[in-house]
Amino acid sequence: MLDGSPHRRSRPGLWFAAATVISLLLLLASQTPQALTLQEVTAHALDPVRSGISSVGAGISGFFTTIGEIDRLRSENDRLRGELAGVEARLAELREAAAENAELRGLLGLTTSLQMDLLPVRILGRDPGNFTWEVGVDAGTTDGVRIGMPVVAAADGAGALAGSVVAAGSDSATVRLVVDARASVVAIDQQSRALGLVRGQLGGQLVMVQIRATDKVAVGDSIVSAGLTLTDAGGAGIGRSPYPRGLLIGTIQALELDPDGLTRTAFVRPAIDFAAAGRLLVVLHFAQD
Repeated sequence: MLDGSPHRRSRPGLWFAAATVISLLLLLASQTPQALTLQEVTAHALDPVRSGISSVGAGISGFFTTIGEIDRLRSENDRLRGELAGVEARLAELREAAAENAELRGLLGLTTSLQMDLLPVRILGRDPGNFTWEVGVDAGTTDGVRIGMPVVAAADGAGALAGSVVAAGSDSATVRLVVDARASVVAIDQQSRALGLVRGQLGGQLVMVQIRATDKVAVGDSIVSAGLTLTDAGGAGIGRSPYPRGLLIGTIQALELDPDGLTRTAFVRPAIDFAAAGRLLVVLHFAQD
């Protein structure tokens, strides 16, 4: 049974194959003409194999090179994004500094042009809603701030009315802006000299009411504080201004005749951009002729 084993039958074949391979190797290693001819034929026969292996190797090498390039580009992009974010942050800082410098220059101009005792203050907080327009400032009673004092700002190079102090602590105070619905100020149209009462509106707008229908007010006219007490036909006071005369309040944008036909209402665009304002001036003292 062992003589019929497949392993027994294949052993002579293995010896023959091994002898053949050894003979070929010895022939290829020799320098006889027959050996050289065989070597040349063998080399040509293996050329396609070598080319295929070379192509596969080049492809693999190129694949890993591409992966490396992608990683390099990704790192470069991350670096550039970081640098761009830094530049944008710096530009934002410069824009903010420029805006603050412009505001400070405007306020400095007011301290020399207005004949008033002015205290510069910084806005520390504001109501985020549109129902009340009040801001907190960084000066209080220890700095001479008192309830009822007018507050001004710069607008187009002129002094503009911002509001008045409604609360004061030792080192801070609350300013109610003229656009607050609870604020009112007696005002005058600079062109027609018409008097009226300016009131704040929800949303930060202004209206000027009680303008006589016969007054020649027009769109584009400038409205300023009158420094007067407004009275009705019976002599009773219907509005009182604790503010200095001649402070810019806004510009008329539209006019509307009231239902009684005797008066008109002017819609006024505020001179101050209260949402952007960062500094104000508290009027500690002023002389009213």
